[in-house]
Amino acid sequence: MSKITILLISIAMTAMSCKPSTVDITGNDQKLNDSAAAGVKSPITWTNCGSSVGEHPCDFTLVDTDGNEVTLYDLYGKAIVVDFSTMWCYYCQVAAADIKGLVDSYNDKDLIYLTILAQNFQGETPTDEDINEWARHFEIGEQLSPVLAGNMSMIDPTGVNGWQVESWPAFYFISKEMTIVNYLKGYSSYSITQGIESIVN
Repeated sequence: MSKITILLISIAMTAMSCKPSTVDITGNDQKLNDSAAAGVKSPITWTNCGSSVGEHPCDFTLVDTDGNEVTLYDLYGKAIVVDFSTMWCYYCQVAAADIKGLVDSYNDKDLIYLTILAQNFQGETPTDEDINEWARHFEIGEQLSPVLAGNMSMIDPTGVNGWQVESWPAFYFISKEMTIVNYLKGYSSYSITQGIESIVN
């Protein structure tokens, strides 16, 4: 086995992360997309959702840097990376610095990279100003890489009542059929690329 292969395996196995400073486990009241009332046949046919590999993720609607609502289930048919980060987390910042290059390299693969900021530098719910600052600094926030204002009510480290985020950053890789294919806690550029490869092909 070559030294480069050993190095890549080591990096993948030692993903870097930040542990949460506080955890707020409050219910994750996610809505399921139901367009039947509008007379449109929806591809969202399931009634259960979760945050484990193999499950359909729970829907959410969050506001982006332009003040527009972004709804997860509206992205059905796209390969989706959901990046749960905080502004104070160093490895979240390292990951954010790589987003533009990643998205650019997959621009023909229907990839959407969602960054959900759950806390600002003070450990509080991010404001519009916070998410705009993050997007400007890392040169992201466009249509294929929106930055969204999240909050800790979306998170449950056990995965029972919310998205399972045990450390920052945490990444979910969601297929075009809206199924969770992979989950990564901590940052590793190699593992992120492998996760994306698992949903774009």
